[in-house]
Amino acid sequence: MEIAFPTPRPADKAALRAQIRARRTARITDPHPSPAQVALSSRIRHSVETAAPTAVVAYAALPGEPILDDLLEDLISTGLPVLLPATRTGRPLLLGRATAPLDSLPRGTWDIREPAAPLPVAEALAEFADAPASRILVLTPGLAFDARGARLGNGGGFYDRTFGPQGVLAEPQHARLRERLAFAGVCWDDEVHDSLPAEPWDLRVSRILTDARSSEVAQSG
Repeated sequence: MEIAFPTPRPADKAALRAQIRARRTARITDPHPSPAQVALSSRIRHSVETAAPTAVVAYAALPGEPILDDLLEDLISTGLPVLLPATRTGRPLLLGRATAPLDSLPRGTWDIREPAAPLPVAEALAEFADAPASRILVLTPGLAFDARGARLGNGGGFYDRTFGPQGVLAEPQHARLRERLAFAGVCWDDEVHDSLPAEPWDLRVSRILTDARSSEVAQSG
C-alpha cells in the first residue's frame, strides 16, 4: 500500500524543527554525559525492565539526540533482540538485528548507524509477533511530542510510512503484528509540548520518556 504523505503547515513544522535542532546542537559541546542524559537513560532502562518485551526496536542516536547506546548494548548482551532501522528515501523503514558495539555498525544515509542486513519491517518482526503474549517495545525518536502522543519527526516521514495509521503495518495482514507494538516516544523534557500540528497519517505514541518523566499520554476522544 503506497500512501502519499504531503507535508502540512510547512512553516509551522519547519520553525519548530529549527528551534529544537538549535537546542540539540548546543547539547553536543560537553563530552561527558549530562545529568539529563543520565536521568533519561535510567528512566528508559526502568521502562524496558517493566515492560519485559520480547524485542526492542530502538535507534542509534545522532548528535544531540538522547543516547541509547549503553542500554542497547546491555540488552544485546542479555540476549534480548534489539532491532535498529535503516532508511531508504521515500520508503518505509527497514529493520535489522543490532550487534554490539553499536559504533561498529555501518553508516547509512545521513551518517546514521544501521544494521548490516535490514529486512522489511513485517518480515523482521514476524518471529516476535507469534510469541505468546509478546510485546515489542518501539523506542521512538522524535524532535518533539505532545500530551496526546503526537510526534514531530525530522521530516522524512519514515516512521509514519512504517508504523502510522496509514503506513505499511496498517495493512490487514499485519493486524496481529500491529497489536503487539507499544510505542514510547523518546526526547528531552523541554521538547514535550502541549500541542503539536498533526495529521491523520502521523504516528502517535502511547508513552513519553524524557529526563524528567515517564508518562502515559492523554487519550483523544
